[in-house]
Amino acid sequence: MSSPLLTLPSELINMLQQAMPAATYHSLLTQCTAVTLLNTGLSNQNYLLSCPSGDKVLRVNQRHSHWCNRALEVECWQSAIAANIAPKLEWVSNDKQFYLSDFVAQPQGDWSQFSSMFGHSSTRPLSAIAHPNVDAVALLAQLFASLSQLPVPSKSISVSGQWQQYALQLDAMSQQQTNEQWHHAWQTLQRMNMRIRHWLSQLESCVLLPIFCHRDLTPHNLLLSPTHINSTLPQSKIICIDYEYAVASHPLFDLASTVATHNLTEDQVAQLTHKVIVQYCQTSSLTDVAAAKAAMPAAINCFWLFSAMWSLLMAANESQQDTLAMAKYIKFYNQYLALIH
Repeated sequence: MSSPLLTLPSELINMLQQAMPAATYHSLLTQCTAVTLLNTGLSNQNYLLSCPSGDKVLRVNQRHSHWCNRALEVECWQSAIAANIAPKLEWVSNDKQFYLSDFVAQPQGDWSQFSSMFGHSSTRPLSAIAHPNVDAVALLAQLFASLSQLPVPSKSISVSGQWQQYALQLDAMSQQQTNEQWHHAWQTLQRMNMRIRHWLSQLESCVLLPIFCHRDLTPHNLLLSPTHINSTLPQSKIICIDYEYAVASHPLFDLASTVATHNLTEDQVAQLTHKVIVQYCQTSSLTDVAAAKAAMPAAINCFWLFSAMWSLLMAANESQQDTLAMAKYIKFYNQYLALIH
């Protein structure tokens, strides 16, 4: 009987055979009972490989995803594994095109149910989302405590540096871009220059030391994982996936991305913000918690600004004849820009 693993695209099977150690490939070939496409993103595809000894995730990175530093991604992922806040990474191909990791089942419900989009002055829900036996604030605060203790990644980028990098790329792309909607979007961003500089100044005047920054802590990149404490009943904790954008950066950026994308109440946001900022200030030997809290609106604006700029970059990377793909990213751009206040 043919192995379900062989239902993967033939080109992918051939590349796997060449890249993967023979023993690992043979083990998957004989153990795999089903293959399911989990998701397809801009920079990778993920397949669930069902196995009696434990399900695996095979990730296939797109070769053209030049905006991702794969070596840095693996470095950050390994750091998170050591801290017990990431799925185990079992194998990485030499060229970093393939990753094989443990699959973390979500029997209690997917954390992505917390997903929503908020600007810093948006109206939030009056009551919390019901999730079985979960205190969202406590679990998120625990995650931030773990992330802040990770080794500082080998690459660092400031919020100003990120803005300048995106702006330079967009300016260069504007020379070849003919789509009118794209140019209108880029001109809108350019007219925001003074406001953007003000947000960046607010953030950088809040002198918190650069730390490990995931930079994409949306609910879709968080999983609930059971953990056992002193052999008692299992308790939940949050772990992270997708370390493509992780670097050393401003601590408030991760907090801003979480607040901006989680469907939390005003009280929950206030509790989480206080807990995490107090922790950051202790790490950075600062005492002005109020100043760090005051910088949060700027941090949230920067998160949505970078999301909008990223969407515009993705639009420019599409073929100018592919108007549907271009329109999709322009739509994302408009959604993110509307959340800036």
